[in-house]
Amino acid sequence: MQELINAIRLADDEYLTGLTNKGTLKRAYKDMESEEISVEYGEEEIVVSTGGEECKIVFPLAESKCSCPSRSICRHIVTSILWLKNDMQSEETEIVSEKKELDKALKDELSAYPVKLLVKVMKKQFYSAFMKKAEQGILPEIEESTIVSVTFPNEDVQVRLISPLEYASCTCHSKELCQHKAAAILAWQIRHKVIEPRSEESEKIAYADVDVKKVHDTANDALKFLSEILSDGLVRLSEDAAEQAETIAVMCHNARLADSERAVREIGSRLEKYIVHSPEFNAKKLFSLIMETVTVLWKISKTDNEKQISDLLGEFKAEYVLSDTLELIPIASRYFSSEAGYEGNIYYFVNKDVKSKDAFLTYSDVRPTFYDNKRRSAKYTTAPWGLTGNMQDIIKSEIRLEKPKLANGKISSSSETKAILTGKRNINQSVVYQKVYTDFRKMIYEVFRNKSENETDRLVFLCSNECIGSEFDEITQSQRITIEDRYHHRMVLKVRYKNESSDMVDKVSHIGKIMLNNTGIQYVIFGSVYIENGECYVYPIAVFDDIFVSRYTEKGNDEENETDDYTYFQRLFFDVQNLLCDMIQCGINSFDLYSQITDNAVESQKMGLLRLGNMLEELAELLVAKNHTYSNDNTKIIDLLIKIYAYLETGIRKTEINIAVSNLTKEIDESWIY
Repeated sequence: MQELINAIRLADDEYLTGLTNKGTLKRAYKDMESEEISVEYGEEEIVVSTGGEECKIVFPLAESKCSCPSRSICRHIVTSILWLKNDMQSEETEIVSEKKELDKALKDELSAYPVKLLVKVMKKQFYSAFMKKAEQGILPEIEESTIVSVTFPNEDVQVRLISPLEYASCTCHSKELCQHKAAAILAWQIRHKVIEPRSEESEKIAYADVDVKKVHDTANDALKFLSEILSDGLVRLSEDAAEQAETIAVMCHNARLADSERAVREIGSRLEKYIVHSPEFNAKKLFSLIMETVTVLWKISKTDNEKQISDLLGEFKAEYVLSDTLELIPIASRYFSSEAGYEGNIYYFVNKDVKSKDAFLTYSDVRPTFYDNKRRSAKYTTAPWGLTGNMQDIIKSEIRLEKPKLANGKISSSSETKAILTGKRNINQSVVYQKVYTDFRKMIYEVFRNKSENETDRLVFLCSNECIGSEFDEITQSQRITIEDRYHHRMVLKVRYKNESSDMVDKVSHIGKIMLNNTGIQYVIFGSVYIENGECYVYPIAVFDDIFVSRYTEKGNDEENETDDYTYFQRLFFDVQNLLCDMIQCGINSFDLYSQITDNAVESQKMGLLRLGNMLEELAELLVAKNHTYSNDNTKIIDLLIKIYAYLETGIRKTEINIAVSNLTKEIDESWIY
């Protein structure tokens, strides 16, 4: 009973607010003045009757119960505690002494809270961002009294930590241990030096949940599957190879190899296309995907460091971070499907904040289809952020987002985010004009200078001076139109025919014909740019005839073209890459074009690429040696292929920008122009 009496004496407004909220506390003060209250003392509880309800006040106070329907700390319980506190007047010195004991109990709980559990709740990306700030001495605001109040200013979130900690509250209204409560406890521990940010101990704890053995076993199983494909070749591919890939993908999912799961699932999809002789099959893309996947799996299998393994595993779901209010101009939408088994709708926006690093933002309703027997139909997405209707109607208006959450240029559908439609969409604004390129050369330099995997970093508006060619390629089933800017730089808009892209194919074909017949007509193309085999292409997402580019004058690119000719290097890189691709198709065990590998090795050495030349020589020697053994172990060869492939990818990436720029002025094949 003495513990209960001490707790009641020390339950100040801060503590009671932590138990409930300010509104309930204010109501309880009013009830205490007007309600009739009766009290009955038991051995370990105090029964208080107030407002027609019966409250059992116990220690700890958070476990007190009331006969009213409320399942939380209601106004009747708070009224009872306030009345009892007022009735238990005692000496100030006694209260101060007892208060220290209560503070000690809360501190002991906070100090002893397992960091491993906190990190698990916070998740890796949120934890990493938190610790990065903590290293710089940046922690959320912490106030200590009978409770600990922790405020996260950037997220407009406040956590109240009370004893026992299971009754801590958060303004996100989560009853469980949410990431905010976990971060609040961790912030208190760092402030009181219970744990150091980024210490060896905290790093070990952060990645302690990585099951190294399970990850290694899964990575080795996946490597074995892919090694068999590399060794035997596609020509000896098993009929159930796609099903085997799906099994490996499920194993990767269970072992938390998120990136590998997606890659293996895409490999399975491409293998299926090869098996059924689909015209969409692309051997080079499959080869590249297999080599990239093998590289990651090989790194995972060779390290025991939990942090390094965790970084290689990837994330199933991106961690979204609260951002400032966003003003958005909707641009376009498209239906999306991938080889990895995802499909749905993507919506594109221009960020009206010209100072933001995210010039373009997207909202996606993309979901996996590999668990379904039927593909999802291309229906419009229901609007998020508290809006009604579907997104196809919503994007006709400009949008203001309060408390948006972002990750790599993507907007979360979080229910905490609220949207306001601010008016009809207006494309003709300076923030749009500033993003329109009329100089293709400048566009290439600015977009590809920094390597990025985010789609939003490759989105552009392009305005051409004229169209000089249009065709439908029957072989690749792609609609292509060649456009030229005012500096006579030429680029190709290319969209491959699929059911979901048929409308865009028709639109690109239509505008190509109009521009060929009417040289004065200009369109602004919104799309995603990419470089392929030394050529820069645009995948069109939307076409606008109502953006008045004449209002905006773009400054030309002052950078000079590189004087070095990189085409010789790139041609060699492509020759070696194609040779390795042939090896994968027929299989390492059957490949016998040693002389071609040796020729490429000699050519590499002549061009000063000594490392590449030495690796190719070693590859030829290993392949020749295979002819004199019955062993099917190709580990050394595959390890060497990983190194050669990485070298080629680096070389191609370093040369492709300058070659793409030089190809802007290259004459096109006139035979297909009409």
